[in-house]
Amino acid sequence: MNEPSREEIWEALSDLFVDNEIDYQEIAGKVRGVDLNPLERILFEEVAPYCAPNLSVPAPSVWSGFDKAELLKGVRLIIENNSQHLFSRLKHQIYIALILEQ
Repeated sequence: MNEPSREEIWEALSDLFVDNEIDYQEIAGKVRGVDLNPLERILFEEVAPYCAPNLSVPAPSVWSGFDKAELLKGVRLIIENNSQHLFSRLKHQIYIALILEQ
């Protein structure tokens, strides 16, 4: 079995942020073969900043799954902004620290 692509990992981990029952075994199957440290970094630094706001509102708009094209575009934009702008990178690091603290 081949290791999933970065985009496949983003899509699988985004299911953690839907307002519905989460199938952890399905997600684990989709990311099987990825080392835990990089997987954790991808979750907290790439996927969570885009997807977590869905769960921070009283009535989340995403409950059955994120639109793949929008997810990939959003995560890429976060990565691009953090690589090009110091303020974005600092804001991102603070956001991640707050997520990990909870």
